[in-house]
Amino acid sequence: MGTRKIYDYTYLIECVDGEGVSYDRIGEMNNFVVAKAAYEAALTQRTWSNVVFREGGRVIEVAKTGGYDVETKTVPVLQRRS
Repeated sequence: MGTRKIYDYTYLIECVDGEGVSYDRIGEMNNFVVAKAAYEAALTQRTWSNVVFREGGRVIEVAKTGGYDVETKTVPVLQRRS
């Protein structure tokens, strides 16, 4: 059985691999508006990633990003789900 992680913050933004294992914690915060803004900003910066927005153990939203587009200078969001 895995180890249990305890967080002091309400909201967590992280990148996960294909199996759902976290490999990069982007941010932890208590304010929803700030957390949502950080999540949206992460989607514009993280290429080829699965970015997860959580409230404690509950997943609020997951998005999969693509590669950087040189012409438009953006990172596309390929898939989003709540």
